[in-house]
Amino acid sequence: MAGYSVGAYGTWYQNEASRLGAYADTWLQYGWFNNSVEGDKLPPVNYNAHGWAVSGELGYAFPLINEWVFEPQAQLLYVDYHQNSLTEPNGTQVDGASSSGAIARLGLRLQRTFEHSAGKKMQFYATANWWHTSTGSTISFDQVQVSSLYPSNRYEAKLGLNGDLGKNWSAWSNVSGAWGAQSYHAYAYVVRLGLKYGW
Repeated sequence: MAGYSVGAYGTWYQNEASRLGAYADTWLQYGWFNNSVEGDKLPPVNYNAHGWAVSGELGYAFPLINEWVFEPQAQLLYVDYHQNSLTEPNGTQVDGASSSGAIARLGLRLQRTFEHSAGKKMQFYATANWWHTSTGSTISFDQVQVSSLYPSNRYEAKLGLNGDLGKNWSAWSNVSGAWGAQSYHAYAYVVRLGLKYGW
């Protein structure tokens, strides 16, 4: 799969210096993708897809003892995704999958920022989220419709660490898990690592 996306975002803080108090965050993103699917012992078939999403988030950061910060959050997203129909070499007709609707998140975040050397900071955080989705998705194989396998309510826990490396470089890492009804579980105990350069 290859794809491209463009977007815009903005964040407002009640107190820009301390990042305490209220904040509001919003972003908009549009993407288009060139995909490929390959059935068992079949040559690949290419198809295109596109989608967009918009998000609004509100939160309030409360100072606790020893410089810990507690932050309740609420987020509302709307997503809209469409992909073209395709026909596999064996004649199976796969009608274009689509997914659209609202996604809501209520979350709690606990964090603390440490200064590990002159001008360099490190932030530890833990989050817990409840996700609720009303998105509908449709895909059919030879007119036999397959419904979404994801539950409407999902729960997520995450531990993470962000740090300054100097010379405009920073690094981040987190481990997370998600659970839901019908024995649903996804990316349980997945570890993510990343580097970022700012200019």
